Amino acid sequence: MLDPYTSDKIKNVIKRQIEDTKSHICYGVDSIENLQYARGRLSALEALLQDIKNLQKEDNDGNTD
Repeated sequence: MLDPYTSDKIKNVIKRQIEDTKSHICYGVDSIENLQYARGRLSALEALLQDIKNLQKEDNDGNTD
């Protein structure tokens, strides 16, 4: 799997994008279509972050056997 430094960098980029998207939803949405797009993006980013965490957990659990 990825080394811890690279993994942390990827997670930080995703977290930053999540925060930017949340801010955009609160302050920058000017139409229903943009709101739906932003909500979909937020959902996808959060799912991606969770998948990365799950993969790391599986990788760590597999190394302890």
